[in-house]
Amino acid sequence: MPRSSTSRRRFLGRAGLGAAGALAAFSGPASPDPSGPPRGDYPRLEFIYAAQVGIGPIEDVGDTVSGHQRLIPITGGTFEGPRIRGQVLAGAADWNLQRSDGVTVVSAAYFMKTDDAVVIKILNEGVNPAAGPGPAGRPRFTHPTFEAPRGRYEWLNQAVFVGTLTPVSKESVLIRVFKLV
Repeated sequence: MPRSSTSRRRFLGRAGLGAAGALAAFSGPASPDPSGPPRGDYPRLEFIYAAQVGIGPIEDVGDTVSGHQRLIPITGGTFEGPRIRGQVLAGAADWNLQRSDGVTVVSAAYFMKTDDAVVIKILNEGVNPAAGPGPAGRPRFTHPTFEAPRGRYEWLNQAVFVGTLTPVSKESVLIRVFKLV
């Protein structure tokens, strides 16, 4: 499903990544800690894709020995970045855990299908602090890992990624994925 450059710019704009921010966003802190490494040794982030992911009604599993378990169905979606785009497949879930200390643990497993029909498995996990003061819809941080078949997207298996997960509505979340470089 090829996209025009206009629709691609519109998608990246909705994801908060206009043309200037589409490739690399971070080169380390503004003023590094004097006891830490030099600024050039801090990791940088390369934007990989943004995904609009649909979610279904939350199923309350209940209290477990680990905390309060919820099942959040993944109902599908789309993703797009400079080197990859396609659909998030329906039928997966986030086994979301609210621990007794208020920390939320994200543990989502799902599949993406690229526009050239390659299916890629994603495990997206994160530990997020208890909700505190701050704007609603603030991102949660995750660590996605990929299992891509050999070929065009094999590079996903060979890098470290970080992500943000931002609630958009009761029916969707925005996931942004960045490669550490």
